[in-house]
Amino acid sequence: MTLISDLVSASAHLHSTTDLSDEDHDHRIRDCVAYFRQLSSTKALSSVADDETLLDHFDPSADSIAYLFILRVQIQTSQERTSEKLPTNLRPMGKLWSRAVRFLKKFDNIHIRYAGQEWRQLIEVVAQDHLRYFLYGAMVYMALKQWRKSSHFLEVVISMPTTSVVSMVMVEAYKKWVLVGLLEKGKLCSPPGITSPHVVKMYQSLARPYITLAHTFERGDMSRLRAEVDAAGEVWCMDNNLGLVSQVVNAFYRHTVVRLGRTFAALTVADLAKQALPPSTSKEVAESTIASLIMSGALNATLLHPPNHVGPTMLRFTAMPSFPRLSDEVDMQVQLKGEQQSLETLMGHLVESNHHLGLSDEYVEYVHKGQGWVNSGDVNLTEEDGFDMDEDIMGDP
Repeated sequence: MTLISDLVSASAHLHSTTDLSDEDHDHRIRDCVAYFRQLSSTKALSSVADDETLLDHFDPSADSIAYLFILRVQIQTSQERTSEKLPTNLRPMGKLWSRAVRFLKKFDNIHIRYAGQEWRQLIEVVAQDHLRYFLYGAMVYMALKQWRKSSHFLEVVISMPTTSVVSMVMVEAYKKWVLVGLLEKGKLCSPPGITSPHVVKMYQSLARPYITLAHTFERGDMSRLRAEVDAAGEVWCMDNNLGLVSQVVNAFYRHTVVRLGRTFAALTVADLAKQALPPSTSKEVAESTIASLIMSGALNATLLHPPNHVGPTMLRFTAMPSFPRLSDEVDMQVQLKGEQQSLETLMGHLVESNHHLGLSDEYVEYVHKGQGWVNSGDVNLTEEDGFDMDEDIMGDP
């Protein structure tokens, strides 16, 4: 109990520092940090590491230094007593996890600057875990087919600064990033500008089958694309990317149709099927595929059927969507609803402000003065009439 009282007393010296000079405040913080470091070096704090209520005596905002040192000792003690990489009480909703979250929300950033070493130890983040977080996040977005968000997460991984080598996590992210780029944009995208050239060369050498697949995709040769997919089948399976590669093959038709739309104003469905769809595709399947692309918003075009179904069906490409997508209409309705609520709130505040303004003494006096000017026959000049009401009347004539 004596040690706890000493800890509370030592931390209390930093509570009332408003009357101190910056130099005295600096000395007091340094003395407090030195005191707790001495206790840590002598293992004195270990005697109270098992006291789960000890941190209840300290406020993480006012006693940031004491809270940091005690929390750090309790975390170290918990890690030493288990063979698990992450003890149970350090996992989300665990006792120490909750303490750490509370501290990170309220700590005094001025005081913590003097305990930088202990601070780094508390919030230490392994770079590989950081990369895996974004890699796994990208994989979640892949499952949802949100390619843009997935690409962003993968770019965080592949653009991570490195000195000479890249980790396997970064290489894995690069392989998936190439495939996601084909799915989203139909081409091999350029890496983020902050990625150093030698890192890009390492990626390309370690992911050569993926680069070859991307180049073949861009050339628009379906038979060659299938040959590349079959030739590197073991690579896709080993990297657990077979599912993505299969989606790339299916996306080839969609991007080919879109590319044709940039070249031609209109095509018959039969001609389009020959250039962009598998050879065995029937007319009905081709029309259904094109219709699904139009309805999904991936293709801006209109299917034109001839009268009495005599003659070929035409596909006319347009610069704008043939009709708004349902998701766009829903988003617009939500946006309009939000704007309406904002305007209603603004009008309520405006009416209230006008009411208070009309009852204010200044406004009543202004109205009374204005009426006096009108009754006396004077011209009621204002700033809008070109007369400066704030003119310096004490100036020289």
